[in-house]
Amino acid sequence: MNITTKIQRLRKEKGWSVARLARETDIPTVSLRVMLSREDPNNYSIKSLIKIADVLGVTVSYLTLEENETDKPKLTEAQRKELMNQFNKTIESYFDLVKPSSLQDKRDFNDDDDEFDD
Repeated sequence: MNITTKIQRLRKEKGWSVARLARETDIPTVSLRVMLSREDPNNYSIKSLIKIADVLGVTVSYLTLEENETDKPKLTEAQRKELMNQFNKTIESYFDLVKPSSLQDKRDFNDDDDEFDD
């Protein structure tokens, strides 16, 4: 089952229209309709997949993994670049939020005190 078929099935299970899915994901309705009607049913941006998976209560892996497929999901070069961009933004965001003092090595015992001696 391809990504589009999974999205359509999950959407219908929730009783949602395409317009409702668009509202829930904050993806413009016209854009979502185009995505769901493309000839290449596996051509989605990573951002869109993340939003769609989140509101449908599944993982991106679930959406991208084909039946009986155990290999890694296949990504286009554009999807790979976008995923790496999102990954880098997440890492940068995390490290921007962490205070330097919370990263310091704090010792709970003296170097002379070895808790693991017999």
